Amino acid sequence: MGTPLELVKYNQDNGKFEVGQEAIATLRKVKAPLGVVAVSGRARQGKSYVLNCLLQQSSGGFKVGPTHRPCTKGLWMWSQPQRRVSPDGSEHYLVLLDTEGIDAWDQTAQYSTQIFSLAVLLSSLFVYNQMGGIDESALDRLSLVTEMTKHIRVKAGGADQQRLGDFTPAFLWLLRDFYLRLEEDGRKVTAKDYLETALMPVTGSGASVEAKNAIRSSIKSLFPDRDCFTLVRPMNDESQLVNLDEVPRSQLRPEFAQGVKSLIDIIFKKAEPKRYGSQYVTGPVLAGLVEAYVAAINEGAVPTIATAWQGVAESESRRAADAAEKTYAESFNAEVLAEETALDQEHQRCLELARKAFEDVAVGDENIKRAHEKKFLQAVTSRYGEVRARRLAEAASRVNEMLYQATMSISQAARSGRSLSEVQAQLQSFMEEFQHSAAGPTKWQRLAEFLRDTYPGVASEMINRAEKTAREAQSSLQRELDEARRSMGAAESRAAEVGRRLQEVEAELGQLRQLRSEQQQEAAELRVQLEKAEARSRALETQLKETIAVNEMHLHSAGEQAEARLRSLSSEYEVKIAELQTQLSMERSSRAQHEGDVSALRSRMTAMEQQINTLSSEAADWRQRYSSAMEERVGLMRERDEARDQASRFNSQKEGVSRENIMLQEQLSRAQRDLQNQNKLRDDLQARLDTLIAEAQAARTEAQEGARPRPAPASAHTVQDVSASYDNDENDAGAVGNGAAASHLDVLNKMTVLEIKDWLTQQGHADAVWAYQSRKPVPKKQDWVALAREKATAA
Repeated sequence: MGTPLELVKYNQDNGKFEVGQEAIATLRKVKAPLGVVAVSGRARQGKSYVLNCLLQQSSGGFKVGPTHRPCTKGLWMWSQPQRRVSPDGSEHYLVLLDTEGIDAWDQTAQYSTQIFSLAVLLSSLFVYNQMGGIDESALDRLSLVTEMTKHIRVKAGGADQQRLGDFTPAFLWLLRDFYLRLEEDGRKVTAKDYLETALMPVTGSGASVEAKNAIRSSIKSLFPDRDCFTLVRPMNDESQLVNLDEVPRSQLRPEFAQGVKSLIDIIFKKAEPKRYGSQYVTGPVLAGLVEAYVAAINEGAVPTIATAWQGVAESESRRAADAAEKTYAESFNAEVLAEETALDQEHQRCLELARKAFEDVAVGDENIKRAHEKKFLQAVTSRYGEVRARRLAEAASRVNEMLYQATMSISQAARSGRSLSEVQAQLQSFMEEFQHSAAGPTKWQRLAEFLRDTYPGVASEMINRAEKTAREAQSSLQRELDEARRSMGAAESRAAEVGRRLQEVEAELGQLRQLRSEQQQEAAELRVQLEKAEARSRALETQLKETIAVNEMHLHSAGEQAEARLRSLSSEYEVKIAELQTQLSMERSSRAQHEGDVSALRSRMTAMEQQINTLSSEAADWRQRYSSAMEERVGLMRERDEARDQASRFNSQKEGVSRENIMLQEQLSRAQRDLQNQNKLRDDLQARLDTLIAEAQAARTEAQEGARPRPAPASAHTVQDVSASYDNDENDAGAVGNGAAASHLDVLNKMTVLEIKDWLTQQGHADAVWAYQSRKPVPKKQDWVALAREKATAA
């Protein structure tokens, strides 16, 4: 199931941010890449509800409260990252972050900026939750973005600040309880188009316009990957809205339920694993970034992305090197045979395991990784050199001990009177044990020396001792025989017995001689084996001498270099000692002067302590004034929110007036069309009147040229009267029109813009008025006066 864990909290006692150790420990257990979704926005507007929808649970998730007081403080994360599989089949985990509501009544501007900055720096998808549409008030609340760009650096020193957008997360502006229709000029537009239109620069000049455009520019530069999504109101029952997390999904509006489903799909699609360049952020890396950013904020420094990443890379690579050394030490078989080849093979096997352990943990730039890899390689190589030398020395000592014990045992057996065959059996048993138990490069060489120097002497000594015993027995018997012969007469029977004994001794002597010949044959075979062992020993000795010669050459070269380096360092140290002695004499001379300065500084410190006490009392007064000012600021912020609400209502009224204006413009268009029809009708009547005047003038001429007067027809008189009347009217109208035009030209500068528009419309220039007032920027009064003069002159 999981539970919320506090990732970052604020300590009211010392005014510092603190990192939740349980959350950090949870992150360090996740070795796979991580995507981070952070939901931010104003307090009490349903951020936690969105996160619980991502967890697919309405209860038991992040805390959702029904009152006006905020539930979430600091940054909280879910204890069980969500496992996700990318379209390419790779696996990563999703961490959900719930942030404290920004712009709350109990927050300072600096605190809101810090919480907002931490959420942006740690996330790979930043969801900004808001009620209603995007207006100036909503954009003004995101002025934190402008402040954030001032308090975050990509690199130390502020270089490459324009690249900040390359390291920020994807941005999703979530509009809740959205009631507007997304239409423009009669066509439907997307929510993203609506967002981009709202972020277009405002025309005009002045400080307020510059501030508005600065917010828009900061949002676009900080979040180049941005999108917008709208959700309708979940339901109309206000009493159920306060406990929305407890309302069954079946009672929600279908449009809202479908919108939530689409929102979850978009978030999962956009929440890719967080990266730094080509490196994925894993659980231990994210934990290190949290600690680095919090430490930078607590120290009053500007969080630097590259510095934090480099610090985490150094820490993780150092931890990877330690893990590699530990893996090598644990994997090395201490019971491996003490042979050079076996030891080298075991070293290479453990080295591969250590490299794998290092690559599994190490992150960051290749230079950092290779530097720590070099360190751990040096450490394990040095460790192996020590182990190798110790094992070979132990093996050599074991060989010497076994050969010494064998020498003593065989010598003891020879002295104890055992037969040569028994001694040979004992030697054969020792050699079998020696072959399986002894190890090391000196094993066969020392055995050859043993067989050459020890065993032949023992065997020869045993044969000589047997011959000596036989000769002594023969001499003794011969003496007895001589004595018997001298006393043969007295003891002939004894002589016969002695003869028998002599025959027995001779037979035994023959056996001894046969045994000696067998022993000599065995000695010859042993000599052959000894010669083979000596040949092998000589080969090993030659190889050993060559190795010793090479090592002596290396040692000699290293000794010469060390001596040269020692002489160089000795000369350098002598120069430095002379310089230090000179500096010491100078320091001693200036010490007396410094003691006088110290006494003067002590007196100044006393005076400054008095000033500090005075300033402390003044600071207490200022703190009290600051508290009063902050209370007043909170009240002003409440009034500002009320003013913003009034501005929202005014904008709604403005939209209504705009619709009425459109209707009036449509009516004006119809009136203009009617006026054009009337002008056309007037032109037709004028043409007919001209025809009648021409006919009347022709009739008058014909009457004057006739021989006798004829009575004019009634119709001609009527036409003549009409013509005269028309001529008089036309002349009068022309005079009046010219006078009116001149009068208008004189008083144009005294007329208002509305009066000028009305005059131009009455003169038949309604199309020009409509086109002129649609121009950008909006025409000023002198522009309208110039237009009126132009039309009057043309008339």
